Amino acid sequence: MELWGRMLWALLSGPGRRGSTRGWAFSSWQPQPPLAGLSSAIELVSHWTGVFEKRGIPEARESSEYIVAHVLGAKTFQSLRPALWTQPLTSQQLQCIRELSSRRLQRMPVQYILGEWDFQGLSLRMVPPVFIPRPETEELVEWVLEEVAQRSHAVGSPGSPLILEVGCGSGAISLSLLSQLPQSRVIAVDKREAAISLTHENAQRLRLQDRIWIIHLDMTSAMKTPRPWMVGRRAWTSLPTFWPWHPGS
Repeated sequence: MELWGRMLWALLSGPGRRGSTRGWAFSSWQPQPPLAGLSSAIELVSHWTGVFEKRGIPEARESSEYIVAHVLGAKTFQSLRPALWTQPLTSQQLQCIRELSSRRLQRMPVQYILGEWDFQGLSLRMVPPVFIPRPETEELVEWVLEEVAQRSHAVGSPGSPLILEVGCGSGAISLSLLSQLPQSRVIAVDKREAAISLTHENAQRLRLQDRIWIIHLDMTSAMKTPRPWMVGRRAWTSLPTFWPWHPGS
């Protein structure tokens, strides 16, 4: 358990998990002028890839593909029907691509531009200033799932894991574990109201809200003044009545 705690804390509170929101601003970008002669999806991807590369935008082609696919209602450019690659776009679609691409030129992360991102097969809402999950976070989820599977096999029954996530952010870890461990339940904690709100939204969006208890709490302050539910076995008697695994029920 101590090892688990150290790994979770490093991933949840370290600089790698947080990402960066510096270098861009919501109100500072300006729409680009109309693009003469560009009307198809594949032409726009090629054009914006070149623009991003000249401006030193990371993952230039991936960024342009995600933006164009998003405007056309797809998750990825590769998932679009081939017929849509060369089909002329409407003026409204062209304007939307210009605006989203202009935000990317201000180095706004693609996840914030699109407003959502897939994590472990779940579509999660993403909004600033809540940190964006990194690929390493998905590896952590896989590791936890492997550990749970091994422990369950050892005792001969699947059990009902109780998971604590400190610094839940968008709820990516908690919700992905809930979706893959049907008997599990989660306590998710974060000190930021924006993160708590986003985790609530994603939980409801995925219909997992009945198995997660989301707490707005600064753990560093709470450890100095322990709450009743944080101390000893009697802690669980102070769980809210809506918590479906309340020990008194």
